[in-house]
Amino acid sequence: MWYFAIRTPEPRDDFGRFQGEWKLTVADREKQMPITVRVSGDKWTWLVGGTDQKRYAMTLRPDTNPKEIDLTQLTADDAPLQERRGESTGAVVLRGIYTIEGDKAKLVTAPSPLPRPTTFDADDGPPVWVLELQGR
Repeated sequence: MWYFAIRTPEPRDDFGRFQGEWKLTVADREKQMPITVRVSGDKWTWLVGGTDQKRYAMTLRPDTNPKEIDLTQLTADDAPLQERRGESTGAVVLRGIYTIEGDKAKLVTAPSPLPRPTTFDADDGPPVWVLELQGR
């Protein structure tokens, strides 16, 4: 009975499951810098060698199949980073798909304006990111 009183409940939705610090590895890459992804609220911060590198705002669509994620790169003042594409400008967005189960997540993303990936195992597609939650 006491176990249930002191146990921290698991988040019930994908947004809650993503909260925390994740170790990132990229499938099929042997040598990598240690990368940590810190998710707090809707913000993703990439830490390479312990130093903040890039920040993103996260949007999830868990009701789609496969589940979709958008990561919009942010400036230092949390505004969407704008990129010039010919005559127009647009936010720098990584559009992708994800799965999350327990303390492991998998993502495949492509930068806009490329189409969103639709599978995790495309031979000629972008690399798969594997995230492992660090101590929850």
